Amino acid sequence: MNWLIQNTGYDFLEPNWFYLLLLLPLFIIALVLLERRQFHGVAFIQTESSQELIQSSFTQYLRHFLFVLKIVFFVLVILTLAHPFSWENQRQSDAINATGIDILFVLDVSESMQAMDLKPNRLNSAKKVIEQFVNNRKHDRIGLVAYAGEAYSVCPKTTDHGLLLEQLSRVNGEEMVPGTAIGIGLGTAVAQLKGDSTESKAIILLTDGTNNRGDIAPLEAAALAKGENIRVYCIGVGTNGFAAMPDSSPFGMGYFYAPVEIDEEVLQEISGLTGAKYFRATNSSSLAKVISEIDQIEKKRIKIQPDIQASIAIPEFLLFSILFLSTLLFSIDFFLFKGHE
Repeated sequence: MNWLIQNTGYDFLEPNWFYLLLLLPLFIIALVLLERRQFHGVAFIQTESSQELIQSSFTQYLRHFLFVLKIVFFVLVILTLAHPFSWENQRQSDAINATGIDILFVLDVSESMQAMDLKPNRLNSAKKVIEQFVNNRKHDRIGLVAYAGEAYSVCPKTTDHGLLLEQLSRVNGEEMVPGTAIGIGLGTAVAQLKGDSTESKAIILLTDGTNNRGDIAPLEAAALAKGENIRVYCIGVGTNGFAAMPDSSPFGMGYFYAPVEIDEEVLQEISGLTGAKYFRATNSSSLAKVISEIDQIEKKRIKIQPDIQASIAIPEFLLFSILFLSTLLFSIDFFLFKGHE
C-alpha cells in the first residue's frame, strides 16, 4: 500500500476494499466461461467469404478488446470504493484547515551530534530529513526548538516554511551551554503549544544522548505534554557502540571514537506516556524512514475523522472513467454483438 501512495501521490480512505482484488482471478475465469457460451459477431443467412472475414477477424479483435475493458472496469470500481484522494488537494480544504495540525521539532544540537556515523554527521542528516518532512506538509504550522545544555526557540510554529528552513540551516550548538537538556528542550516546545486551541498537536524530539542538564526532568516535561494532549515522538539518533567524532588539533582535523549513550528507556516512556511512538535511527536511511513513518501516522489521524472523510470527494477523472467504460461496455454488449439476419 505504501508503494502505491508514494508512486501515485494518492492516499485512500477505505483501503480494505483492495482485498477484492484477490477475486480478480475468479472474475477472469468467469468472463472466459461466459465468453464461450455467448454468440459474438454478425450472423448472415447467406454467408460469403467477405462476410466470414468480417465475422472471424474484426469481431475477434473486438472480443479481446472488450475482455480487457471488463477487467479494467472491475479494477476501477474497486479503486473507487477505496476512495482515493490527494493530500496536496485536501490540505486546501476548509475542513482540514479547520482541524489544523501544529508540529514542533525539538532538535538536539549538542557536540555529540557532530558524530559521523550518519552522513555527513548526525546533525546535518537530521536537518535534511526535517527539511523533507516540512516540504511534504505544506499547509501545516511547523516550528523548531534547538537544545544542548539549554534550549531556545529557533522558529515559532508557522506556515512560512521558507523562513523555517532558513533558520534550520543556520542552527548549531556552538554558542550554547554544553550538555544535553532533553527535559528543557521538550518543556520549551510544550510551552509553545500550551493553551493552543488547535485540535492536533505533536512534537518530534531527536537526540543522541541522555539528559544531563536542566531543572526539568524529561518525564516531567512529558507529563506536561500529556496534559496538553500533545503527542511526543522520540527518535534516538546514532549507531550502537562507538561513533567517530571530529577532533581538531594543531596538525589538522582528525577524529576519535566516542561511546553512544542514548537513554532509550526514558525516550520510550516519554512517547508511551503521550500516546506516540519511539524510534531508533542508526543511519541516514533509517532516519529518513522514521520521519516518513511519523508523517504517515499523523496523516492517518486526520484521515479517520468522520467530518474530514465527508468533505473528501472522489477524483472526478475516476468517476468519469467508470461512467465512460460502463457506457461503452453496455453499447458493445447490447448493440454490436447481436445476431442479425
